[in-house]
Amino acid sequence: MKKINAIINSFAFLLLAVLMSACNKDGIETIVIEDGQPSVAQMLIGRWNPTGGEMVNPSTGEVTEDINISDVPWLDFGENGIGSWGNGGSGTGGSAGESFDWNADEGSGPIIGGGSGYDGEGPSVTFGGERWYIFQLTERILIIYRFYGDYIIIYYYYRVGDYNEPEPEPTPEPDVALVSEIHVTTTYESGVNGYSSVYRFSYDDQNRIQNYTITNGSNIYEWTYSYRGVEEVYVSGDESYMGYIGREGINALYSLSATTANQVLVASPEYDSEGYMTMLGNNTMVYENGNMKYLYRGDSGYNYEYSDEENNANIDLNCIISDCSTYEYVYSHFSLFAPFRFYGKSSTNMISRENLGEYADMYYAYSYERNQQGQISKITRNSMSVWQEGEMFNTTVYEIFYE
Repeated sequence: MKKINAIINSFAFLLLAVLMSACNKDGIETIVIEDGQPSVAQMLIGRWNPTGGEMVNPSTGEVTEDINISDVPWLDFGENGIGSWGNGGSGTGGSAGESFDWNADEGSGPIIGGGSGYDGEGPSVTFGGERWYIFQLTERILIIYRFYGDYIIIYYYYRVGDYNEPEPEPTPEPDVALVSEIHVTTTYESGVNGYSSVYRFSYDDQNRIQNYTITNGSNIYEWTYSYRGVEEVYVSGDESYMGYIGREGINALYSLSATTANQVLVASPEYDSEGYMTMLGNNTMVYENGNMKYLYRGDSGYNYEYSDEENNANIDLNCIISDCSTYEYVYSHFSLFAPFRFYGKSSTNMISRENLGEYADMYYAYSYERNQQGQISKITRNSMSVWQEGEMFNTTVYEIFYE
């Protein structure tokens, strides 16, 4: 076998040199078939033109005959298991213009690239009623062989045109569970009557917020969201705004007057390199491990601790349950945009404790329940005394419903 291997190696080297200079300026990469890479069948698809053929005595390794290139058919493997071949005459492999059924066997060999021998093992392709073993298969080169009586027939090919690696099978997008309503009920330990409110959300065909309504007793607050491309978002309602959306989130927000065409800049947030908002007016945010650890609003500071629960709903539930509109001062727009992640990335986890500042006499403690679908369906917030351990002022329950 020394002679045949020397011939194959010399031929392959010359062919590689020609192809690297003529077809691929970056060189030719031998592809090793492993899990997750293209299958043999996928790599075979396309048109292959012959460069030569040989008949070899497997016992001695001697080339007994050089096969005329006109007798080696070109091959065209189609995606549907139907191929065609032709060589302008009748010769080994078939007649011009014929079609054939084909299929590939991945075999048990670990490599298709540089074969280790003509042993009738490893990957193969069957067409024209004959099984051909694959000695080498790269983006550009195909060498196949089969046993013919006491001899081996070897065909050499190069790919015509570019190799198009098959697109990976698309991973189905998971169905997005959109929050449709949040029912909020607060009860007091002292017996004082509590209160309730309902948040309602609806979305456009791209799952972007479209309508946001808060019903609190007899009071109803409504806002409508619209978009111009991916760069602008508009809010209309009791307050109206227009925001320019950059890479991280809104980078400029304008208040719109209903009576004039004037636009007044009301916010120009700043973001860090990871996409978290770090400053909005006199509000400063400090993040640790993907969660907002501190929020400074003017002279007041708030500290947050986090649970292991993921903040993975389509809206930022942290912003709803931590009353992100309560301490906004002149930045009342915050609660209209932050729950929908217009202000950069949200905290990765759900809050477990919210400390309301140095002089507060209470803090909030949170617990969570999930439904059978794994969605957060109930959040309980207890208002606890800072000074009297275990004393609870009130409890707020958030019931979350999904479309």
